[in-house]
Amino acid sequence: MNYSFPRKKPSPVPKIIVTPEYLAKGSLKKSYINTRLAFNVPWMGVVAMAFAKYPFFYNSLWQYMHPLTKSIEFDELCKKLVIISKKKALELNPKSLRKNLKKIGYNKYEIKKINEVNQIFTTGNMPYLIMATIARVFLGEGELLNTKSFKKNNSTSIKSDKNYLLLIEQHHANKSLKEIYKSIKSNLGLPFVNTDYRAFARWPSYFEMSWKSFLPALLSTKYEEKVLEIHNFIIKETLLLPNPKNVKSIQIINAAKMDKKIYEIKKVVQLFQWLLPGLITNVAFMKEQIK
Repeated sequence: MNYSFPRKKPSPVPKIIVTPEYLAKGSLKKSYINTRLAFNVPWMGVVAMAFAKYPFFYNSLWQYMHPLTKSIEFDELCKKLVIISKKKALELNPKSLRKNLKKIGYNKYEIKKINEVNQIFTTGNMPYLIMATIARVFLGEGELLNTKSFKKNNSTSIKSDKNYLLLIEQHHANKSLKEIYKSIKSNLGLPFVNTDYRAFARWPSYFEMSWKSFLPALLSTKYEEKVLEIHNFIIKETLLLPNPKNVKSIQIINAAKMDKKIYEIKKVVQLFQWLLPGLITNVAFMKEQIK
């Protein structure tokens, strides 16, 4: 069966209101912890916090997602996304910033630390993109028809919060950084600044240089072509994922209806499934800038 899930930004863009991790309590806090542990990431992505606002929907989606995260198929798809995002980023011709960073005082250790933070997002964004795409498919009445069992992933990787992220929130930003945040929201067409950028802003002079060097690529006609290729890839791969318990779209849709905001949920899911292919491209581009 053929399903169509075009890359399309919702209009108007839904308002995103989330409970930050440090304010989460009770069942919401438990949901946040379970998500981070399953995804093996040190932060709760805005996408997951936005989904968790609708508990019936998120819990129903998680009944499929949680077993998936323990599978080889999930791990392999994450790795494929890292590879394709790097490939598409390279096709946008990123320029190295290392010499310019050294000129203004950055040493090898500092550049290494920037690289380490980038690596957290290079790998960590992929589970969030997969989840957003699965949600988009189910809420769009698509079905995962492969009823084979998951191949269990016996990896012994330690799930922890050892990689602490220092985020520069917008109200802490100085004048020049506020201008960069304004440029991000304006040029990406988003009402918020993603966690990735707030983490990179820990090094404001680097981040300003990086963003300004990236901007021409972002505004080029080639950029949307590359991001669309990633979108099409993740849709195709998602539809091939195993679904051993034969979870149906109607189950997710009915759960979302119980939250009394099915239309709103669909728009929130569409927004994040639209923006995440671009985000992983942008992070991959920034990684190439400092290699």
